[in-house]
Amino acid sequence: MQPHVSQQMQSEINRLRRVVVHQEREITRLKNIINYRALDHNVTPMSIECVIHHVCTFYNMSLQALVEKNREGDRIVARMAVAWISNRRYKHTFRAIGIKLSHRDHSTIMNACDKADEYLSTNKAFKRHIDMIINTIEHEFVPVSN
Repeated sequence: MQPHVSQQMQSEINRLRRVVVHQEREITRLKNIINYRALDHNVTPMSIECVIHHVCTFYNMSLQALVEKNREGDRIVARMAVAWISNRRYKHTFRAIGIKLSHRDHSTIMNACDKADEYLSTNKAFKRHIDMIINTIEHEFVPVSN
């Protein structure tokens, strides 16, 4: 038999769970920022590395989670976003994007861009996400200071 939990206690438990989830997301975001600023090379706003960083930060995932061979929902959407923004917006080659995404084949990146095109036309939330990421890259970019 489970102990009785009052409505007030249940709402407090739910509030604390939301706080913990928010704090975990913030920690992931800050780790991404620290890792990004620790890069030794010069990153420009239109580079693939910059796009990857901003997508990882937006979707609250590590670079490792983005590039590993995994087909979970958020990771696929994040990789599609990287491929679409890098190729369609900044005109990087499929091969160059594939190399940055854990040596994926250029045809994999082409397929991701094509699927992202379809997804953009049918999913308004994904379109908003892409627009927000591009806006962050182009208007809030902070160069890496060595």
